[in-house]
Amino acid sequence: MSTLTLRGLAKTYAPNVRAVKSIDLEVQSGEFVSLLGSSGCGKTTTLQMVAGFVAPTAGQVLLDGRDVTYLEPDKRDMGVVFQSYALFPHMTVTQNVRFGLEMRRLPESEIKERVAEALSMVRLAGLDDRYPSELSGGQRQRVAIARVLAIRPRVLLLDEPMSNLDAKLRGEMHVELRGLQRRLGITTILVTHDQVEAMTMSDRIAVMANGTIAELGTPQEVYDIPATEFAFNFLGQSNTITGKVLGHDDSFTQVRVGSSTINIPQRNAGLAGDVRFFIRPERLMLTSPETGIITGRVATRLFLGNTWTYEIDSPLGRLRVFKVNTRGGQPQEGDQVGIKWNEADMQSASEEIAHV
Repeated sequence: MSTLTLRGLAKTYAPNVRAVKSIDLEVQSGEFVSLLGSSGCGKTTTLQMVAGFVAPTAGQVLLDGRDVTYLEPDKRDMGVVFQSYALFPHMTVTQNVRFGLEMRRLPESEIKERVAEALSMVRLAGLDDRYPSELSGGQRQRVAIARVLAIRPRVLLLDEPMSNLDAKLRGEMHVELRGLQRRLGITTILVTHDQVEAMTMSDRIAVMANGTIAELGTPQEVYDIPATEFAFNFLGQSNTITGKVLGHDDSFTQVRVGSSTINIPQRNAGLAGDVRFFIRPERLMLTSPETGIITGRVATRLFLGNTWTYEIDSPLGRLRVFKVNTRGGQPQEGDQVGIKWNEADMQSASEEIAHV
């Protein structure tokens, strides 16, 4: 269990391609932090610099205050689980898990003890003599995790380890891996492009864009109250509404949108002129036309099992609304409906990506 600190970590490839611009991040002992972003945002390069596979152009990697920036990977006391699992196909489960311990020349009695412990942790006891080709995708992933856990690293690095699994198994593995990480209390960094994965497993999420951290906070913070427009649009879905600021009072900013005047929370007294603000589809509520803040007409509806998705034409433009399936009567396409919301759910955000 260790504290991992990144200070001004950057990587530039010739000719002048800045894959990672400057990363400052402190991961507390036992914390699970995800680097979340789309392809090319710099998350994998950041993980490779932490692991020692890529040398940074600038900055430092500190482990409990000790500078490990230029140490070889095998001297950093970190374990990496790769997207491909990187299992040896000619070795059994036991042999794969033993490999790292044998390289460290541990006594045979300790190797046996650690292998049994690691396989028990990931619920693979009894599959010791199987080869990777005889295992399911989820089982192969757990072998890769057991192999890393057996060496008892101070930091666990996960490089999109579940991207090759089907959706159902991936969801099960989120729960299993998060539970295991909590039990062991191991400091962990996960690289992923999967928002659900990051939300499900993390203590904090670092949303990355253009080689920087655009947003950093707990899953609920980065989803419910992001500071940047980028995060609103990248995480989940949101309705973007354009209006004109009319004025401010102690609690709200008054905004004119089309023929309607609405209030948004007074988080930025400097808002003026034309502005954009955001509200999540699940924060909008459908009501009868006479009880809504505004009225609209259902353009499209889609049934997704546990929810309905509605596209509503309204004075605020086309709005997307998520409604829980309660098995009762649902608005039909063409119906007029009311739409209401809690004013605190209407939020403004900076157009700039933080730290650029």
